[in-house]
Amino acid sequence: METKEGVASSAESTRAATLRQLVTSRYQALRAEQAQSADNIFIGGDEFKNIDSNLVVLENTAQEHPRSWSRGKKIRTTAIVAAFCFLSPFASTIFAPSVHIIMSDLGITDSSLGALQVSIFLFAYAVGPLFLAPLSELHGRAIILNMGNLLFVAFSIGGGFAQTPAQLSVCRFLAGLGGSSGLAVVGGVTMDIWDLNDRPKASGLIMLGPVLGPILGPVCGGWMSARVSWRWTLWVPAIAAGILGLTALFYLHETYAPQVLKTKVRKAKSTRPGDDVYSVLVLESRPNGFGFLLSQFVRPVVYLIVDPALFLASFYYSVSFGVVYLVVVTYADVFGLGYGHSVGIVGTDFLAAGIGMIIGTAVTIKVMQAVFSKDGPEGRKKYKPESRLLSCVPGLILSTGGLLMYGFSALKTHFIVPLVGIGIFCAGAMNTMMAIQLYAVEGFKFPASAFAAISILRCLFAGAFPLFGAKLFEALGVDWGIGLLAFLTLGVGLPLIPLLYIYGPRLRKTGLANMTKFEGSESKTSEDT
Repeated sequence: METKEGVASSAESTRAATLRQLVTSRYQALRAEQAQSADNIFIGGDEFKNIDSNLVVLENTAQEHPRSWSRGKKIRTTAIVAAFCFLSPFASTIFAPSVHIIMSDLGITDSSLGALQVSIFLFAYAVGPLFLAPLSELHGRAIILNMGNLLFVAFSIGGGFAQTPAQLSVCRFLAGLGGSSGLAVVGGVTMDIWDLNDRPKASGLIMLGPVLGPILGPVCGGWMSARVSWRWTLWVPAIAAGILGLTALFYLHETYAPQVLKTKVRKAKSTRPGDDVYSVLVLESRPNGFGFLLSQFVRPVVYLIVDPALFLASFYYSVSFGVVYLVVVTYADVFGLGYGHSVGIVGTDFLAAGIGMIIGTAVTIKVMQAVFSKDGPEGRKKYKPESRLLSCVPGLILSTGGLLMYGFSALKTHFIVPLVGIGIFCAGAMNTMMAIQLYAVEGFKFPASAFAAISILRCLFAGAFPLFGAKLFEALGVDWGIGLLAFLTLGVGLPLIPLLYIYGPRLRKTGLANMTKFEGSESKTSEDT
């Protein structure tokens, strides 16, 4: 009897091994086919569910794979993530118009220390994605967003009660650390749920927040500080973030397909303890070694160092973003002192930049859709991520022209003229930044970390530029100071755009080889449950 049982058990084991080998071969063939596709979608195993009953898959008919979600669910998820990406950048500059009031209240006499209260939030943005983006690729996007938002709420409230510059600085830094969670995962979320055709629209909604937030923050903050207290500029975003966090707990579903599959496998193992259940995740291989473990937590920085395409794109983006923040610094002097606008009106003047960004977003979406229809897989050419960079050309022209118009008309003409110049500049800057962000999402192996790499460098630039802005304009004046920024933007963008478009695929291939070499040798991984 025991012999028969042993024979039956051996036969069953052989059959299970044969089925798993068949799934493995089919999976590897599909992976090889997918490698030729422009859209990098996670294979959830639905194609192999009829081969092996022990295989746990993400069923497309049940909309378990985030790519198979209904359009309404995708839009809802995108809107929630967009709100996260708007709120913390909004909080980064909300008290910018009232910096002088804060300095007086807390006894700050150094103007650089006053500007640091805005910049330190951005420096935290540069630190947070270092570990939050890779963690989102290990444990999913939702938990990173929710925990980061909790940290943002707690220390935003604490900052409102600060009595010393040190207390305010610490709270602002930690609040920025938590607020950076949205920026750390936004690129990954966009890649998780949207295909190539719909991605520009989704990216336009999500990516408008990180750039529009810092512009609209002072619009509210100026009036808030004038009518109530600067402390409410910290408490109001905290209240809004708390409400958003409660909404996310109920309506924000996990978008990272591997994490969704891991969760399903854990449930299957608990309900089917006698079966040898598994998923396609055990068929994956990944590097090991010290380099890989280190890169899991500092992959964004590693990307910047070893991938020349990502570094060049990030550098151009960061210069544009830093110039936006530096232009924001000139508002108080140009429109407050120069044109005699009150703190509240100066905040309202920021709407010119916001309108320009909205127009730039709408136009960029149309341009990218036109490029995709001609350069997509169904067209004559084979689609490549560098096609997204084509819209940087009009963006560069508008950015340069708008800066020159603003700089050389400020304090010399009616205030509407420099505001129009700012609107044109911001439309061009938004055009450029959207193109580069989509390039990062589509062109690199780990989109969340690639997007975070851009966030790190841009936040360092945005935090540093305002610190020397006052001295720049004291030395050169507003006209030639802004003119210098215009020529800087032109000088960086003019050679980099064609360089990336022509040599981008080769540079990305070099970066991928460097990253693989850094992380270590390939080995089979066990399923992380």
